[in-house]
Amino acid sequence: MKRFFGAVIILFLLLGLSGCEEWSRSMKDFSSSISGLERTVSVYSDSGELLRTYEGRIDIESTEYGNKVKFDIDGKRTIIYNAVVIVEEK
Repeated sequence: MKRFFGAVIILFLLLGLSGCEEWSRSMKDFSSSISGLERTVSVYSDSGELLRTYEGRIDIESTEYGNKVKFDIDGKRTIIYNAVVIVEEK
């Protein structure tokens, strides 16, 4: 009987949270951490010059200080230091 009530409570919580935006963002973050998302990454110099653009299924990891962005694309690791990085989901 306890298992039944536990399952009902869990089901109720999942259904209740499934419509909110925070839940949707959490699921997208989870999906991104597993396989990445289709994204375009543009890297600019401090003067605003476009240095490089990356496209594909990309998983982004940034630091708390904001001066380093690390991502994997096509099985290769890319680390960018001290640049302006704009990441757009396709």
